Amino acid sequence: MNEALEELEAENPSAYPPSIQAGIPKLGDTPKGWTRYRLGDLLHKVERPAKLVDSETYQLVTAKRNRGGIVAREVLRGDQIRTKTQYYVETGDFLISNRQISHGACGIVPECLNRAVVSNEYTAFHTADALDPAFLQALSHSIYFQQTCFHSSIGVHVEKLVFRLEDWMRWEFDIPPLQEQKRIVAVLTAWDRAIGKTECLIAAKRQRKMGIVGRALFDTGTRRGFLRDLADINPRNAKVPAETVVSFVGMEDVSEAGTLITKTDRLRGPLGSGYTQFVDGDVLVAKITPCFENGKGALASGLTNGFGFGTTEFHVLRPHDPDDADYVHQITLTRSFRTSGERQMSGSAGQRRVPQEFIEDFPIFVPGDNARRTIGNLLASIDTELSALESQTKQWRLQKSGLMQKLLTGERQLDGRFDNFATAAQTAAGGAA
Repeated sequence: MNEALEELEAENPSAYPPSIQAGIPKLGDTPKGWTRYRLGDLLHKVERPAKLVDSETYQLVTAKRNRGGIVAREVLRGDQIRTKTQYYVETGDFLISNRQISHGACGIVPECLNRAVVSNEYTAFHTADALDPAFLQALSHSIYFQQTCFHSSIGVHVEKLVFRLEDWMRWEFDIPPLQEQKRIVAVLTAWDRAIGKTECLIAAKRQRKMGIVGRALFDTGTRRGFLRDLADINPRNAKVPAETVVSFVGMEDVSEAGTLITKTDRLRGPLGSGYTQFVDGDVLVAKITPCFENGKGALASGLTNGFGFGTTEFHVLRPHDPDDADYVHQITLTRSFRTSGERQMSGSAGQRRVPQEFIEDFPIFVPGDNARRTIGNLLASIDTELSALESQTKQWRLQKSGLMQKLLTGERQLDGRFDNFATAAQTAAGGAA
């Protein structure tokens, strides 16, 4: 790594974006049964020059950052492609973006992009017999791999680094035997498959909720009204004795999905004045930009002694009937409410606020009492399911990330007991394809 980058890293290590691993690559002892190779002995550059024809069309591809894989770009005629030095890539190539590899822009070319073209800003590789391409794909997620990419680049700005392929080829890597590579790939693929299925379920539930919202909250056959018909906006509150323990909620304690994430217990006395007060069953809505546009808010529940205090950056909606809390809350989560509120904001740039009058006068549909409670409860239950699934997926990703680093460094090794698992995983992957 050059001196300028060393100085920048020493002065401000947090200056790098999350896609960068700026630490110095270091290998420990080679794990038992593994072999240490120079990267240049494992990867062989592949070039397939493409002679562009002006009237013919070509599929272009790009490598996404953070090891997001190889994906399609636009389809252009030969005369529309500015860089005339182009190369074909084929299924199974390991492709890197020379300009973005320090940010993790690399991946295996999928079958659907076979014979796409890339400029000379990309490099395609085939692997030696000792390296399974699927294992290389997994290896690109290792911290050590990412560090070698960064330290094979020169420059003083992370967005303008020049990648030195020859330097990268000199780095050494510890590689397990082929059979263990297949075991590692199989285990990580199983994790990806489980995460992917859960993400599909989340997407389906979100789609279902959108359909219910469209039919139920915007049923033109029901009575029209205003949000003030169902709730008081920023109501006056009874005094809470100073010795009472209450919940304190800041903007960081509410999510963009409209849920109360955390709360802190405090004595009412030390809080002083200048806080927004609310009670169990109130709906909180952010006043300020960009928190309002991002959906920041929550249905207050489980407050200590039933009382909560927050910053003055919240509007408080108190349903006339506590049973309407879920229905009112769901209205504040709709895109219609958010986009309409954005148009009503006032104030200087960076300090724009949603006025109370907008919320009071926001037009809504008001079905009967039982219908409101049924709709609110149904949508709230879907939100609960989504929250649980998203939390589970996040936890699985963290667990997979930790396991992956252990497997790719040999800290945890997989023995022959995983061979049947690896074979079954490969069969399943082939069937899915």
